[in-house]
Amino acid sequence: MSDSLPARAYFLACEPASRRPNTALLVRAAAVTDLVLRGNLRDQRGHAEPTGAAPTGDLLLDDLLADLRTHSPASWRALLRRGRNDTLQSLETQLSASGLLEEGTSSFLHRKVLVPADSSRVRAARADLNHALTAPLSEVDASTAALAALAAASGAGMSRSEARQHADRLAELEKLAGPVVPALRKAVAGRRAVRIAAFSGGSGG
Repeated sequence: MSDSLPARAYFLACEPASRRPNTALLVRAAAVTDLVLRGNLRDQRGHAEPTGAAPTGDLLLDDLLADLRTHSPASWRALLRRGRNDTLQSLETQLSASGLLEEGTSSFLHRKVLVPADSSRVRAARADLNHALTAPLSEVDASTAALAALAAASGAGMSRSEARQHADRLAELEKLAGPVVPALRKAVAGRRAVRIAAFSGGSGG
C-alpha cells in the first residue's frame, strides 16, 4: 500500500518545504483519484459513480469504495469534504502498522507527531513530482500526473510559486489526472474563503 497514490501524496506533503494544512484534503483526493484511475469510480454528469470493477486489494481504497457506494451519487467536491480527516487517520494507521511512520516530536510546541521512518519515501515522492513536471509528457503515467496536479491544487506538497512556474505543464497533467483535481481546487478555495471570513469577522472588519 505504500505505493498507492494517497501514500505517495502523503509522503510528498511530508517534505520539509511543503505546507501541510491541506494534507487531509490532498490524501482524500488522492484516494478518490486512485479509485478513478483503477476503474472503480467514474464520472457520471459531474458525480462519482462506482463501477462493477473488482476490489483493489488495498484496505484503505476498498474501505473508501465501500463508503462511497453508500453515498452515491455524490459530487466530487462533496466526496472530498466528507470524511477527509478519517481517510488521513486511516492512512496514517496503516503506514504506522507497516513501519513506514514512527512517533516523533514537532519543532513547534514539541508535540508528538507521526514522521516518516525512512526519509527515502519523501525523496521518492519528490522525485516523482519532479519527473511529472520535467519529463516528456509521454513518459509520465496517469498516477504520477495526478500526484503533481493534486499537489498543486491542494498546496500541500507544492508551493504556489512552483505551481505558477509550471502552470502550463500542470494544465497538461490535469487532463491525465481525472475529474477530482477541479473539485479539489474548489474545496481548497472554499476553505480559504471561510478562513478569510472568520478572520475578518473576528477583527471587526
